[in-house]
Amino acid sequence: MNNLSFKKFYEMTDIFGFEKDKHKDEVPDAMLSKPLYQFDLEEMINLLAKKKIGTFYGIPYFTNEIRWGERPGAVKLEVDTGYTFFIKKLATDRQGNPRWITKKSFQLNRNGYGGYEDSVAQEVFETIKNTYDGNIELPPDSWENLDNLVMDIYGQMKRCAKPIFIPEGIKKLSEHAYILKLGVRAQGVEARDHNRVEQNQTLITYDPACGTIRVMNYNLLSPVGGTHEFKINQNDLDLYFFPSQARDEISDAIATHFRYY
Repeated sequence: MNNLSFKKFYEMTDIFGFEKDKHKDEVPDAMLSKPLYQFDLEEMINLLAKKKIGTFYGIPYFTNEIRWGERPGAVKLEVDTGYTFFIKKLATDRQGNPRWITKKSFQLNRNGYGGYEDSVAQEVFETIKNTYDGNIELPPDSWENLDNLVMDIYGQMKRCAKPIFIPEGIKKLSEHAYILKLGVRAQGVEARDHNRVEQNQTLITYDPACGTIRVMNYNLLSPVGGTHEFKINQNDLDLYFFPSQARDEISDAIATHFRYY
């Protein structure tokens, strides 16, 4: 592990890409001398396990998941294969079922932070602790603003999505379900035995009985060289929210998926 202090490292570079243009024309000297080792996620999880929130130390459940607490108010960190970090808080829906509600998502910069696992762990921990210290979300007794939320999410997706995506509109399935559609530009040469991505879809549903919003993202595929017979690929994203959350908290968490797809 390097001897660079977290404070100096944090001031020098932007771990999670929040300030893309801040050092656009600058190359920090300390980073020039740092080899681009692959980031060790398991080591970061082990470092987080030594950190305490309230009366709880972090408990790793998998190599990409760690939790603090087991009752409502508990928090956890999940990291997917693309190094997207999801911070979730445990709450109870209207039926009394436990539900991990997504509070924040962000992407680790992919420029190579191997060797800086301790610094990344410290920054992530501060965000996790702030989430733990915040209020426990509760589902409202009733809610009828799904259409407004869907418009906000779609607008944020269009602003943040990578250039491979082409906005193709919103389809209303019912009062409590919408599909947000994005076309996908062809990427490179496709082998005949492969599938072609025809469209990316985000299904947003509201369950009045439980008081939860669910957001799922997936691709529609068709065989290359064959007829355009669509099939739904497995989910790339499956998140839960409560309507009581701030609207931008929900839309920002979803937009991260398209910004770094």
